Amino acid sequence: MSAVKPIRLGLLAPLSGLVGLYGKEISWAARIATQQVNNIGGVLGRPLELVIIDDGSVPETAVPAGISLVEDHGCAAIIGNLLSNSRISVVDHVADRFGIPQLNFSFYEGSISSRYFFHFAALPNQQIHKMIPFMAKQFGEKFYFAGSNYEWPLGSIASAKKIVGDLKGEIVGEEYLPMGTDKIDSLLDNLAHSGADIFVPYFAGQDQINVLTRFHEMGLKQRMKVVMGHYDEAMVGLLSPEIREGFYSSNTYFMNIDTPENAAYKNALAELDEVTGIWPNGNGVLTNFGEGTFICVHAFAQAANAAGSVEPDTLIRALEKVRIQAPQGEVVMDATTHHAHVNSFLSRCNRNGEFEIIAGFGQIPPMIPARYRSENPTGHTPHIVAKPLDAPAPATPEKALQEAVFRHSDMAIMVVDDKGHIVDANPALAQMFGYRADELRGQPIHLLIPPRFRKHHHKHLAGFMESGITAKSMNKRDSIFGYRKDGSEFPARASLSRIRNGLQDLVIVTFQDISEQRLVEDKLMWQATHDALTTLPNRAQITERLNNALQRSLRSGLGVGVLFIDLDDFKLVNDTYGHDDGDQLLVIIAERLMQEVRAGDTVARFGG
Repeated sequence: MSAVKPIRLGLLAPLSGLVGLYGKEISWAARIATQQVNNIGGVLGRPLELVIIDDGSVPETAVPAGISLVEDHGCAAIIGNLLSNSRISVVDHVADRFGIPQLNFSFYEGSISSRYFFHFAALPNQQIHKMIPFMAKQFGEKFYFAGSNYEWPLGSIASAKKIVGDLKGEIVGEEYLPMGTDKIDSLLDNLAHSGADIFVPYFAGQDQINVLTRFHEMGLKQRMKVVMGHYDEAMVGLLSPEIREGFYSSNTYFMNIDTPENAAYKNALAELDEVTGIWPNGNGVLTNFGEGTFICVHAFAQAANAAGSVEPDTLIRALEKVRIQAPQGEVVMDATTHHAHVNSFLSRCNRNGEFEIIAGFGQIPPMIPARYRSENPTGHTPHIVAKPLDAPAPATPEKALQEAVFRHSDMAIMVVDDKGHIVDANPALAQMFGYRADELRGQPIHLLIPPRFRKHHHKHLAGFMESGITAKSMNKRDSIFGYRKDGSEFPARASLSRIRNGLQDLVIVTFQDISEQRLVEDKLMWQATHDALTTLPNRAQITERLNNALQRSLRSGLGVGVLFIDLDDFKLVNDTYGHDDGDQLLVIIAERLMQEVRAGDTVARFGG
């Protein structure tokens, strides 16, 4: 068999970067699955060869790695990526460009609808829709959401918020921070003052570890419950027993799941030379990411053998029909959406790092969130691929002047053709979106649009081109956002102008990043709802919280406790020691009250 040319399958594994802690176990899972495939005859009678490349955890390194798997290694399909920003970029620049299947092993928000994309992990409805009602019933209906500023947290929290709304619960906070953030303490301070029953953090890799560590160190663990979609055996291995204990997690797989396939996998894992033992008695770990990778390898092999070919179109039709007996239970691909039916579990981490299964929700069908749902009946949004651009016409003096103005303007400007390709972008726009100007030329404009808006983009562009309108300001719309190369997004204002260039209509788009303005607005909103001295909620916010609590009381039949504390003779403190010492006393009193209240309780400064 070794003399036969192998069939190659590529894996984009995060061997370094923000989620590098998962690289090893993902690689182990792929190797074990590949060996199992080869033990029963390989793929089409040929050995399956696994090619693993580090995706670096970010789009900038993931895309070249994906291209290398196709161009340099001749892989018939690729598996990856863990982070949504990298995954979206690889679909755009590799899977769609080369027409090659991409199999995804990581839970995500549901933003991708490509005929080449197949998802074998959880969507929000499979991970969150059972988790939120369970936690609300057990621990309270006030939720605080926070996460990194990229598509997975944004999309997942949007789904979670809808479920909270359906339950008539209350969202007492929502924050998004840059990856690698240094503002965790500020976030947790806001959380401490929020009166939340349940904290739901959506941070990636090391950021999630840092948030949970500081959450424990700031004494918040006794104040509220924490539930996550991103908390597993690999992560808890980097946390001390007192930090990791008691946190809840919902996902498709945990190592304590009782299935024959899971037992068989752990036996195979234990036989690897690098593995010292099975967690928590060694470094042999399998998380939902590794289990998803294991499924992807078997799905590729099953589809190729069923199709009798690794030709992309034939392989895609076969992938739509795969059915895998996985460690989590049976996983079945949905042919319409290219997202699988997967199993869902809620668990709680014990002190020793094992996850106790609290509830099994069974196999759940995929449901693409409404914000990403395609209007195309097939479920797949058509993608515009990059195109080569015509050579520029010889420059006239007038054109040279226009070019100089375009290049040196501090306003972000790009030119787009009537099919949605970027004809040109000036340095200011390229810098705003994190690209070089030459990287953008010929690319589809949807690369600069958040995935949740892409399904409407083609219709809006076509409507503008057909309308006869020559200029359109989008400043009055609340939902204008830019999408950077690293997958983060920012609020923006944009204006469109149409010009005629020979026989072709072009659109000039100007962008303005209004992030600073939004920060000022957020600060003013905070000042309007909090006491500046103690940072406690003020009269306006506690009144709103009390009204919400009374509404919940009417539904549940439970009472609401209110304690009003008056500080008698406080004027004497100010007169004797001065207003500065009086202010400090108020701060100390606020801090001590905060330390004494229970989960879900709110301490506010009603007067002052």
